Amino acid sequence: MRGQLVGATAPRTLPAGLVERCVAPGDGPALGRLMADAYRGTVDDHGEDETWHRAEAAKTLQGHFGAVVWHASPVAVDGGKLAGACLVTDDGPYLLLAFALVAPRWQGRGVGTTLIARRAQALLAAGHREWTLAVTAGNPARRLYERLGFVGDDSLRETWSDRSG
Repeated sequence: MRGQLVGATAPRTLPAGLVERCVAPGDGPALGRLMADAYRGTVDDHGEDETWHRAEAAKTLQGHFGAVVWHASPVAVDGGKLAGACLVTDDGPYLLLAFALVAPRWQGRGVGTTLIARRAQALLAAGHREWTLAVTAGNPARRLYERLGFVGDDSLRETWSDRSG
């Protein structure tokens, strides 16, 4: 999907109890745990264990999906534990919303919407005009992405297909 940052949704506030900060290189293990929890039982759950998710998070932080845009990649923290994350990477031709994750206990409370909308505003202010993401067919998050201005774009399929795995 491709999203235009022009006219992006205005920033919102996180639910009480959550604090936002930028992701850090040492967040890999916590991101892996969050990823495992967020994907468990969803269309994106293919039976991978937490070790696999930790490796995927480490690959992301090491640049597998493009260089992490650290200042544009927030995490929401609940008492020291990650409640949500929005990782943005830059691979040259496109900014990529590589992961938008929310812990089950915080889902449906605006955490993902807030993190993504705030990033859209920050990226727009920095001069960017669009970004992309990949979403699995049947993932209910697609509706969220569409509300935030993303539209389907099959031309991106080949661009990211060689990145999986």
